[in-house]
Amino acid sequence: MKLPIVCIIGRPNVGKSSLFNRILGRRAAVVSDRDGVTRDRHYQNAIYKGHEFTVVDTGGFLPDDSIDVLADSVRAQIFNAVNEADLVLFMVDIRVGITKLDQQFARLIRKLDKKVILVANKSELQGDRQESYEFLKLGFGQPRTVSALTGYACLSLLDEVVSVLPTPVRGERREERPVRFAILGRPNAGKSTLLNRLLNEDRAVVSDIPGTTRDSIDCDFVVDGQKFVVTDTAGLRKKARVEDEVEVFSNMRTLESIRRSDLSVLVVDCTRGMEIQDYRIITEIRKAGKGLVVVLNKWDILPNKNDKSFDHMVKELLEREPMLEFVPILSISAKEGQRVGRVIQAIQTVYANCRRVLGRDRVAESFANFLQEKAPPSHNGRVVMLTRACQIMVEPPVIDIETRTPELVDESYKRYLLKKFYDEFQLQGAPLRLNFDRKLTLRKDEELEQFTESSNSVLAGVDPQRHMDRKTRER
Repeated sequence: MKLPIVCIIGRPNVGKSSLFNRILGRRAAVVSDRDGVTRDRHYQNAIYKGHEFTVVDTGGFLPDDSIDVLADSVRAQIFNAVNEADLVLFMVDIRVGITKLDQQFARLIRKLDKKVILVANKSELQGDRQESYEFLKLGFGQPRTVSALTGYACLSLLDEVVSVLPTPVRGERREERPVRFAILGRPNAGKSTLLNRLLNEDRAVVSDIPGTTRDSIDCDFVVDGQKFVVTDTAGLRKKARVEDEVEVFSNMRTLESIRRSDLSVLVVDCTRGMEIQDYRIITEIRKAGKGLVVVLNKWDILPNKNDKSFDHMVKELLEREPMLEFVPILSISAKEGQRVGRVIQAIQTVYANCRRVLGRDRVAESFANFLQEKAPPSHNGRVVMLTRACQIMVEPPVIDIETRTPELVDESYKRYLLKKFYDEFQLQGAPLRLNFDRKLTLRKDEELEQFTESSNSVLAGVDPQRHMDRKTRER
């Protein structure tokens, strides 16, 4: 069954990724005020009122004379997405008004004879909406005024979207989507060697020279009937060491690869150990709400190795980053093929954990047991009461905890609860998050299971930003 495709397009920074996230009900794409953050096409599946379709986020359209070194590539990605789309959402910024770039882009899109809905974003204020008439000049009719940030009129827009989409042609049963993972790590850690070993062929250039891989490369492969899409990325360097513009974009595309994958495999050169940049990569993976597997590569050449070397190295890692206690850590040799099969097993486990519905009753019962085992400490003589808990999201799994005083919950107690949930539900590798709110958000298991029916699903009324770590939100 081929799903209809909805493509979101527009010039840079009009809010395409914000609308993409709003449709999916979670932050699947990075959002930033900086132009050019999105480069590749980003596909996700959505279900709204029983209608299933594919949503595509694209990079911002740039003119032919742009100084952006990747502008040609981005334009090609955009028009490839438009050509295969059944419906195009052409986005503009109502606060900025119509621009020459909007007009140039609109002329090119009109030539393609596609169904287009004009979306005037950032329409939070009533006064802004009254200025929408000027966008009639683009030739796509009356714009739909919405706010992807607050959700204003987004459900009405979705009603219109599903009303004009073609009905999917039902033939063969739609195949289960592949598991997407990114291979990350410092330059020369062995990422491309691991890729080639997984694919059983030389698909990536392997060299001892750091930085051989400059772009993110997607490859498909199958293991025991399970389909995978692996992205081999450029080695992430410290900002101070990024010397040219191409490397700047290589780093940017690597970070985007994290966000469009289900999980990441961090490859570490065990002869050097984990360095500051490795921990920064882990931070980016956690901020994106993605699963993680850590691979200690080049184990075959580790000097002075003995039976306790692995345990000692893991202990050192946990002392530096305690959260790695909940992450699968493997020692391999990509070059020799030692234990590479375990990497696939770990990927499958983490992928399943990221999508698990823990069960409303079991979460409530376990939470009550955790409180009975250890009550939250008081704060300056004030009693801290935690009343209920409920899972509210998957990918990443989020548990909402109700309390009248979320600001008084001790950080050490938060870590205690996090560890208890990890241990109780065996969520190794999943980026479990705990929210502490004054009013509990209750979700039925059936609602959460919508997210795992396809890639992702619309869950009406869910704000994709609200349930993310507030310190990592990107406006």
